[in-house]
Amino acid sequence: MVWSSMLHTSLYTVAVATFVTVACIPNGGLRPRKMLPPRGNGSTTDRLNVALSGAAVNITQSSWKSSLALAVVLTTFGLFHMTLQMGYPHIMWNPFMWGWYTVYLPGSIPKALRGACLDMQKHSTANQPLCLSEDQWQELSSGQLSSYNPDDVYSVQRGLDYLQNQSGGVVINALARNVADAIPLLKQNMEGLAPFFQDSSRNKLSLVVFENDSNDGTRALFKSWASEESRKESPRYVVDIMGCGDANPDCILGIQDRYDKDLFKDPNASGVGKLGEFRNVLLEYILSKDEYKSFSHMVVLDVDLGVSISPLGLIHTLGLENGLGQDYAVASSSSQVWPGTMGSIIPPYDLSAFRPKESSGNEKLRGMHQWFCHLMPAGDRWRNLCEAASPMQLFMIQSANDPSNNHNEPYEVGSAFNGVTIYPMRVVRERGEQARYDSGDDNQQCEHVGFHLSLDRRMYVNPKWSMNLRPNKPGGPTGIRAVKTLFEAVIGRPNVVVVFLIGNNTFFFVAVFALWMIGLSLKRLMMVLYDQEKESRRRPWSADSTSGINTREM
Repeated sequence: MVWSSMLHTSLYTVAVATFVTVACIPNGGLRPRKMLPPRGNGSTTDRLNVALSGAAVNITQSSWKSSLALAVVLTTFGLFHMTLQMGYPHIMWNPFMWGWYTVYLPGSIPKALRGACLDMQKHSTANQPLCLSEDQWQELSSGQLSSYNPDDVYSVQRGLDYLQNQSGGVVINALARNVADAIPLLKQNMEGLAPFFQDSSRNKLSLVVFENDSNDGTRALFKSWASEESRKESPRYVVDIMGCGDANPDCILGIQDRYDKDLFKDPNASGVGKLGEFRNVLLEYILSKDEYKSFSHMVVLDVDLGVSISPLGLIHTLGLENGLGQDYAVASSSSQVWPGTMGSIIPPYDLSAFRPKESSGNEKLRGMHQWFCHLMPAGDRWRNLCEAASPMQLFMIQSANDPSNNHNEPYEVGSAFNGVTIYPMRVVRERGEQARYDSGDDNQQCEHVGFHLSLDRRMYVNPKWSMNLRPNKPGGPTGIRAVKTLFEAVIGRPNVVVVFLIGNNTFFFVAVFALWMIGLSLKRLMMVLYDQEKESRRRPWSADSTSGINTREM
């Protein structure tokens, strides 16, 4: 995990590439006589061929030179793959995910709920938990919960009992801008949650949306959805779209998207933009509206996730032992492929919102991460982007999420979001005006970090409330906007470029050189064994050293 974080790719892929290269290069390296000779006409092409041939011979005859050359190749390939995955994300570029990585879509929830008994009295006498098969449990929990695991079943039953008999309802809080393509999937998620509320008139489900400056019809789609649901004889939930006053009901604010900023012209352009302010407006709206005063929980989610939000995972979170879901904020552990790794690293995806639980064990790592972010002064966009680029941050989030460390139990963090997080409304109300989203003094801190710190209490991540994001639709920007932001943020900062190039190549060189020597030793050992076997087969007979009798005659 340490090496994977430093290399920003799995050490296993580096090992395979190194061992294959060692196996392909002849012992002692390439020889000049094996290279194509120049044609002798003195052309530029011939001179180039001679130069390249000489360089290849020189490099392959030295282990450290070969390791350095391979390290540069692997670093360059990683940067190319990262750019490709960010610019045109697709499963095709991630072969290590082929065949096993499953994305659970919200459109499958209704079928998986077919036959479910969500009434406490009914499912307590059923042969199967919630009258659902194991496959249905897998579908409704994004593959994280099992009907054969008593702890999983008990937590879900406890959460369902709380939802139907104690909770006043759940409000889902979402910001939206140009997400028209994600609204049908969000609607399917809402309809997948609704059945868990329908058995009790006391419980309510509501979606509250703050939308601004969309130009793809997002607000119109939300309005149509809200109208459609409200006209039903028995509405299952409420879609509540915020306005910006009588003078601006559609919230046309004229604010440029944060990813459209030119970082060459404005290096201090915020990586957070107005998100913190908008989330505070939305939070205040929910806290002040009478309809939501009895609601027990608020779920904050990214609208553009486009995957199932794992209804059983959410219910499981409400039923965690010791009332964690009622006393503390709990984040999901949604994950996505890390660009540049070919699918070999799939960490929780929101590194910007992550802060580890502070301890003496990670004090040095936190210090190194802070140094990395302080390569640029306060206010610079790098202070925001460094969270996702830092090897130390990647190691800390992977370490916290590692089952060998958390044993698949909720683990404490300083902050986390991962696309979906649930908050007890009682905790938020008790903090009053102190519970506010905050993007820091320089407006580069992730607003979720500020909010979690303002709650001034422990926070957890539930590893069993997890979703796999689509490789072709990861969180954050994609396409030319993502590549442009990455290019401008790094190229325009020479000291960051130097640290990246020296750091990445150094880490790769150390890893490759160590693996190269191991591979070379194994290759020599195998050749010795092969030569011995070959020699033994050449001998037509062997003599018995004791009797002197020809063994073939015996």
